[in-house]
Amino acid sequence: MVGELVEVRVGNVGHGGFVVGRHEGRAVFVRHALPGELVVARVTEGSEGDRFLRADAVDVREASPDRVEPPCPLAGPGRCGGCDWQHATPPAQRRLKAAVVAEQLLRLAGLDVDVTVEAVEPEALGWRTRVQWAVDGDTVGLRPH
Repeated sequence: MVGELVEVRVGNVGHGGFVVGRHEGRAVFVRHALPGELVVARVTEGSEGDRFLRADAVDVREASPDRVEPPCPLAGPGRCGGCDWQHATPPAQRRLKAAVVAEQLLRLAGLDVDVTVEAVEPEALGWRTRVQWAVDGDTVGLRPH
């Protein structure tokens, strides 16, 4: 299945920058998509018998009103992987991150709380709270994923 294209309408956001949809009865965790969008996604992980697939949105058929052109030219499917939400407006990024935290608190701790992610200045770019590096021999860097 890796490399195949699937059309999927995605719904809720999940931990790790994925948005969750369903295709042929299986969960599909799609990167580079936003809740409510209809996308064509290229499968990046999963086989016929698996319960879920991972995929990258490569074509947006019905876009979210929160979708913007990423300011970083390296953001997007098959690129560096360091800009998980640059295709969303900054307010949408905060809402999505708050939804992930709220869902995790409910699922793991049984706490049903409202979560607010406060804006920081500068609001859009120039700061980061985490980074994941790929290491291959003597080479360290961001990687496509």
